[in-house]
Amino acid sequence: MIHVALVGSTGLVGESLIRVLLGHPGVRLAFLGSEHAAGQPIDKVLPSLRNSIGLTCQQTTVERLIECADATILAGKSPEAMAFVPPLLQAGRKVIDIGGEFRLQSATLYEQWYPEKHLCPEMLPRAVYGLPEMNRNRIRSADLVANPGCYATAAILGLMPLLEAGALTQAPIPVDAFSGLSGAGRTATGSNLFVQCNENVRGYKLGQHRHTPEIEEALARAAGRPQRVIFLPHVVPLDRGIYCTSFVETLRPMSTGDVLALLRARYEHEPFVRIVDDAAQIDLLSVRDTNFCDLSALADPSSTRVMVFSALDNMVKGAAGQAVQNLNLMFGLEERLGLVNRRMI
Repeated sequence: MIHVALVGSTGLVGESLIRVLLGHPGVRLAFLGSEHAAGQPIDKVLPSLRNSIGLTCQQTTVERLIECADATILAGKSPEAMAFVPPLLQAGRKVIDIGGEFRLQSATLYEQWYPEKHLCPEMLPRAVYGLPEMNRNRIRSADLVANPGCYATAAILGLMPLLEAGALTQAPIPVDAFSGLSGAGRTATGSNLFVQCNENVRGYKLGQHRHTPEIEEALARAAGRPQRVIFLPHVVPLDRGIYCTSFVETLRPMSTGDVLALLRARYEHEPFVRIVDDAAQIDLLSVRDTNFCDLSALADPSSTRVMVFSALDNMVKGAAGQAVQNLNLMFGLEERLGLVNRRMI
């Protein structure tokens, strides 16, 4: 039985993690950290968990994390939590970070895209980018895993097979993505109030979104060369989900069937990637509350242009579910444990 501590337990991702881990037969939730809710039972803070869990939120200290847990999942948006990482690793514990603090390989690049100084840049070479479909073997031997961003997961899974096959030109790739409101978390701002979002679509941090360098780093690894993206995220009035369309130029004409065959061959043995023949059947309801990412493609028969479509639940495959997938790999468990044959919420 793996004892897991969760820091940032009262946010949307934290709540999703609790739900997933409560149904995991190999995990015991040992600690719920929350700065603002310390001393309160979690089912009082999150009433949807009534009669499901008896834990009380606590102030987080590294000593408590080391004492009670084999693995700590950092799910909060506080960058100060990265300071927990060096002593946890030194004590032989494992860490999964759902924030962006360890996704990029360079502290300079991190500080360019994030508004704070990196507190432990010496840990960056040790961190493994936690996309199992790309880094499964490295995750198995890692003690620090950086959970990918939700937009990034959708874009990378769709584009990685084409880049690995050397099928694309070096042109920048436009990535047009749409996210539900849960991606912004629970904190209300002027831009995510109901009256601003309902019956509305708007661009979000266009040209400035921090998932941009994350996507580019992963795609560069897949291609074996630099790869730029033009990332265009939008917010739509939905609770959850990521729908992503990527526009690529192939080196030779490819039919829709050619691209689907390439996707299918790459992900044939992947438990959480599904290839859909008809791109019109890619939708968010089909992946909601699951750890699946659905992919499809459509080729323009009059050119070398191809559109790749991807859809996932940003709270599950884009966050909590993928973290548990990584947890399973890090502890030598069956990768799908706690993640299949049930919806996450």
